[in-house]
Amino acid sequence: MAKSITDKQFHRIHLFIGEGRVDEALAALEQIQSANEREKQEVAYLRAWCYAERGSWSEAAQFLSNTGVSEEAVNDIQALGQTERRRRAYYQLLMGDIASNLGHHEEGMRHYRKCISFLDERRMNIPDVRIRALLAIGTISVITGFYDLALTHYEEALRLCGETSEHPNLPDIYYGLCDLYRQKGSFLRALDCGKQALQLYSERSQQSMVGRIRNLLGRISYQMRDFQAAGTYYTEALALAMLGGSSLMILNNLTALADLRREEGELAESWRYCDMALEYSLKLPAGTGHFGGMAYIVCGKVKEAEAQEARGQQSKELLEQAVSYYEQAVQALQATGARVVLGEAYQRLAQTLEASGRQDLAMAHWKSAYSVSSNIEDFSVF
Repeated sequence: MAKSITDKQFHRIHLFIGEGRVDEALAALEQIQSANEREKQEVAYLRAWCYAERGSWSEAAQFLSNTGVSEEAVNDIQALGQTERRRRAYYQLLMGDIASNLGHHEEGMRHYRKCISFLDERRMNIPDVRIRALLAIGTISVITGFYDLALTHYEEALRLCGETSEHPNLPDIYYGLCDLYRQKGSFLRALDCGKQALQLYSERSQQSMVGRIRNLLGRISYQMRDFQAAGTYYTEALALAMLGGSSLMILNNLTALADLRREEGELAESWRYCDMALEYSLKLPAGTGHFGGMAYIVCGKVKEAEAQEARGQQSKELLEQAVSYYEQAVQALQATGARVVLGEAYQRLAQTLEASGRQDLAMAHWKSAYSVSSNIEDFSVF
């Protein structure tokens, strides 16, 4: 699908700011008529970024509360009573969070690195802010497939937490290490880190994060082919997500259960979960293409499995449906920085096109899969 005019405008403005052409970016922002809440947040973020590039932090702060973050978070920074020079690291950290939430992982990384750069200046270090920036860089590095870089930042964050188990970011670091080791195939290490995160989240009654880590432990069990444990983790995580009303985590757990049932050969039950996942994907906020893309991938995998059990025309029709779901996955993921999952989508699309006899189209998507995943250290999504 072609990009909308507004998408092209936003892309141009991102390039302007990245190249230091702030005046041109601000002029271009004046031309955008925001059609929805996400576009309004994007405009506010870009304005804040422009003023941050100029070093006009007070002006930048005026736009941050319109980016989807709480006004309280912005007010807390302004209420620190410190010099503007000292508040810069806080603002860059917050802008990194905003960029990441909008799906701009590369820009999020840029903000977090600037945050750490400011903290490295003489008498500017703030350990808690540094830990949060290191954690965020680790998280983005996992999403984009740079696992060694992620490990370096997670280990540094863990070191700064010290020997105490009371640091507020400690369970999040273990969560990140759990996902990192899962992606690298070090499943025993992943389980160990995940169980430490689960214990810490449980002790702190952080129920939403208890659900998220149970989902992740389910994925590890799935990859270890302990399907009984995986099913237990996913079911418990789904129950917590439903209690908390989190459409995103409901989608993630329905997707995971669909993939699990497919692997167990229960295709009818697997597709029932896919149906529910597709319904919940419509409830997702804008900018969450990563998770919708993962759901489309699993839908494609289920249709492929059904095609293998079918014959003749029915098999061909099911393969066409699989192709359609993989194409939707690619479309959802292209606007994100989730290169690992995007590479998986391209790879599966190419394989399915080959199976349906369309070699020329398959070759183009194989090239896309290679291009996306060539710098990824490992390649494991589900």
